[in-house]
Amino acid sequence: MLLASVAGAADWPQFRGSQREGIGSEEDLLTSWSESQPTVVWRQSIGTGYSAVTAVGDRLYTMDADESQEHVLCLDAATGKTLWKIEAGEFVQAELGDGGPRSTPTVVDEVVYTATSQSRLLALDAKDGSLLWAKDLTEWGKVPRFGYAVSPLVDGDVVIVEVGDKDKSPGVVALDKKSGELRWSSLEGPAGYSSALPVEIGGVRQYVLFRRAGQEAVSLSTAGEVLWRFPTPKALASIVMPIFMAPDRIFLSTSDDQFGGHMIRIRRQGEVFAAEEIWSERLMRNHFNTSVVVNEHLYGFDNGTLRCLDAASGERRWAKRGFGKGSAVAADTLLFVLSDAGLAALVRATPEGYQELGRLQVMEGRSWTAPSIANGRLYLRDFDEIVSLELRGGAGVAQEGAP
Repeated sequence: MLLASVAGAADWPQFRGSQREGIGSEEDLLTSWSESQPTVVWRQSIGTGYSAVTAVGDRLYTMDADESQEHVLCLDAATGKTLWKIEAGEFVQAELGDGGPRSTPTVVDEVVYTATSQSRLLALDAKDGSLLWAKDLTEWGKVPRFGYAVSPLVDGDVVIVEVGDKDKSPGVVALDKKSGELRWSSLEGPAGYSSALPVEIGGVRQYVLFRRAGQEAVSLSTAGEVLWRFPTPKALASIVMPIFMAPDRIFLSTSDDQFGGHMIRIRRQGEVFAAEEIWSERLMRNHFNTSVVVNEHLYGFDNGTLRCLDAASGERRWAKRGFGKGSAVAADTLLFVLSDAGLAALVRATPEGYQELGRLQVMEGRSWTAPSIANGRLYLRDFDEIVSLELRGGAGVAQEGAP
């Protein structure tokens, strides 16, 4: 079942939160920001990488890299102090001159599942980081051009990840979560940069993937059988995740001008599923950070513009520039926006125009990693540090280095 069943209600136990939708369960949060609130509780130096912060109980998990090694880290959520740090694999400079891990850890039943940029999949004891098992995903194909970026999906007894090589099988594998042994495989072609989304449509549990291989969105059953396909031949850079809107809609987006955003509906007739397009629009071209849905409206970055669209029709509601290629998560009908230069803003999630409720320059470095929100805290990171913000108006326990 979904990770919310094994993690605390206010935890953020995997990439994009408990349901992989970018929305936290927090309530009673600050509804405006001022010079004194939110409080910066602590800052913690960190190495390079794009791995987001996972929060379970009183611990945080993420990844970083130095000049020689990638690491998995566990931090104390209250203070930011490092509880354990393990070497995960060799650091390799990425094609565009940056590097470090892209995968965000998934934490289930006190086990941390994550992957290095060079496709080494790890299962670690969440208490001390000791290795339970490891799998070299290059067994099924080479490392993607910009490094392995998929965040593992743990569902039931399996870990689901994209693997593969050009025109070869398999392209997706399900590994036993306790041993790492292969349980089933499906599809073909190379791994991309998006991550699998678990959904239930027509009473059937399934995994939706937005794939670079074959240029398609595709759904697999819990046994790896293809349930439906939606071709996306104009999508050249499928990086963000699909977005599910119950009971049967899925939004797909890329930064490519020719593709833009597509809303599709999945219909079931008997045992057969079929995907049909509802609308398409070049007003929500997500590059590397996925949008969120609040009250039937999409909020996200159309390349360098923050936008709100009506999810039913794709019509524009408002647009706001100034954040660069930013990111956003949501909770309690609020948007927590992070610019690509470390500016955090609180924005009301409403289609009735852009309503900013406060802003704070939190970091100065490249901030391409989406925020995480858990247990009353907002966690932000760039290539130099992680910052914890208190969102409930408490004074916090600001650590050395915090303003």
